Amino acid sequence: YMMLFGFGAWATLPSVIGGYIGNPFSGQPWIETAMKINIQKNRFPTNGLVLDSSSNEVVSNKFSELPVVGEWPRRPLELATLRLQNMIGISFQNWSELLPSNLNLLTQLGGCVILDSNGNEVYKFRDRGICDVCNFEKMLE
Repeated sequence: YMMLFGFGAWATLPSVIGGYIGNPFSGQPWIETAMKINIQKNRFPTNGLVLDSSSNEVVSNKFSELPVVGEWPRRPLELATLRLQNMIGISFQNWSELLPSNLNLLTQLGGCVILDSNGNEVYKFRDRGICDVCNFEKMLE
């Protein structure tokens, strides 16, 4: 369980801190989308976004209401809240199913490969340890 709290590899501390303090230069729009899905699945905490009761579209993002930093592309606590939703609503609830049979792989999040229609590699990301994840916006370019 300790890896879920940010212990275990070289990229952990900067990544965890970045989730709390935000980033005024680089946004990650997928965070809001993932939070929305977690709220629809009633994964705690559910108060970071307000969703329209009929369309389930985001009406407001509470993190954008923070003074000064609410205008940042990635606002403070936004990514940390998503991580908390995933830790409580997915990891803890499904720990035995998610646990790899090889415990040496416990801290690995995985990699990502994109192939074109001919099977040629157009993008590759290799995980270097816990909290080291693909930049999805870069991947989609």
